Amino acid sequence: MIKNLKALLFGLLVALVLCEIVLRIYNPFTNFTKQGKLVLPANQQTVFDNQWIKQLDTKICYSRNALGFRGPMPTDSIQKLNSIITVGGSTTECRFLSDSTTWPFLLGEKLKDSIPNLWVNNAGIDGHSTFGHLLLMKEYISKLKPKYVLLLTGVNDVETEKPEQFDLMNENKLQYGSVKAFIKSLLNKTEIGATVFQLYNIRSAYKKGLIHKDVDFKQLRDTTYTTAYIQEAIARQKNHLIGYHSRLQEIISICKANQIQPILLTQPSLYGSYTDSTTGIKMDLKFHESNPGKNNLLQEQVLEEYNNVVRAFSTQVTVIDLAKLMPKNTLYYYDFIHFNKQGAAKVAEILNKEIESRITQINTDQY
Repeated sequence: MIKNLKALLFGLLVALVLCEIVLRIYNPFTNFTKQGKLVLPANQQTVFDNQWIKQLDTKICYSRNALGFRGPMPTDSIQKLNSIITVGGSTTECRFLSDSTTWPFLLGEKLKDSIPNLWVNNAGIDGHSTFGHLLLMKEYISKLKPKYVLLLTGVNDVETEKPEQFDLMNENKLQYGSVKAFIKSLLNKTEIGATVFQLYNIRSAYKKGLIHKDVDFKQLRDTTYTTAYIQEAIARQKNHLIGYHSRLQEIISICKANQIQPILLTQPSLYGSYTDSTTGIKMDLKFHESNPGKNNLLQEQVLEEYNNVVRAFSTQVTVIDLAKLMPKNTLYYYDFIHFNKQGAAKVAEILNKEIESRITQINTDQY
């Protein structure tokens, strides 16, 4: 009995070691962690089949340059160029859009005719909140010292007062807060552990309604809530908003300490009370099965609390209210928050108008 158990454990250990070796050589999942460190996957170029989102291209060309960002490599020193790096989560990375159809790329194409020596790169990471953005700023972007950083934040920070697994597992340290946290952080220093956590994170994102999924808006059901329920849901954001403000302030401080001009963007979405001009659907009471606790109206009220935090920084830095400028129209989204090709083009169009004149103005100002 004991002999068989030892043989079983030995066989399991060998299998795990072999699996670890294989995953270190080739991991089919895009993973931003390697043995507990934030590592942006560099020099990637792939074409993958899109079988999930019908309104997007069936073939998606996805690449990352030698810096680990989406976009072209700089033609000169980044400090010498009119360099812009976009930072955010999935609505910035645009993982399900080909390189040439993401809004950061299209923005660069529009701005290059009016801004000389322009270089735009996309440092968005699907799933990251401002906890992850802080780590990215500290470990990568502050060292590159671009002239500008565009930050599109908000939706991944909703009801987040501590690093999500997306962010926490990007920290190069063991977590001693609990036995569970210690084991997770220890396992994350392996490729097997990191891959398992990534699959778990995808499942968690789905529960929060943040997963990439083709939504048939005509099939959505209505739901209503009591006034007390709505008030409690909004009041519950208070402590989360304090932390969100603090993290944004720290990001701004890092930018200023490194002579980087931050430009904050509010988070647009399809949440809210309106009639969609494309489908004719009245959207306020609609809810998605992945997040039945909030209908469209309540989602908007909650997200606007976070957008208001961003707007409050307008006395310190440039803030572009993309949430107000972006039309609420299903023509531009494949779910409630992620842009389709038309949406990415619309975002680029809006930001081009807002940024073109502002960069000229910013260049004349000093902190």
